[in-house]
Amino acid sequence: MTGTTEEKIAILRRLRDMLARQRGRFQEYLELLEKEKDSITRGDAEALLAQVEMEQSIIGEVFTLRKVIAPLEALYQAAYPGTEDSVPRLKAALESMGTEIASRNARNRRLLKERMDDLRAEISALRTWPKKAFGAPSPNLVDITT
Repeated sequence: MTGTTEEKIAILRRLRDMLARQRGRFQEYLELLEKEKDSITRGDAEALLAQVEMEQSIIGEVFTLRKVIAPLEALYQAAYPGTEDSVPRLKAALESMGTEIASRNARNRRLLKERMDDLRAEISALRTWPKKAFGAPSPNLVDITT
């Protein structure tokens, strides 16, 4: 890259800022996944719905940040071919957080599936209950005099 030192520093600062923002959003996402777990466990559908909406917002923002980060990273690679170490550390932290997010997300999906299976079983039991309780009456007395 043929740029001034100030341009290189500006690219580095901007990239670090974007990566730090992404790390912050990942941290918010991890906290939200914990709240979702609690809502699933408690069966609080309204809280879960609000949390899923927040989750979609966070995911959208992360994708937007990634679109900004990609060209900055290309400029960074051209300006600092292996000489600067703060960006690789931030990227490693993001990768670790991404793995943790995937793990917690899978856990929440599993918990939600289990909860839904339990609810389906309860609903199925409620549907069959009246048939058993109010089916054809069984005779109590038999008239043997006729």
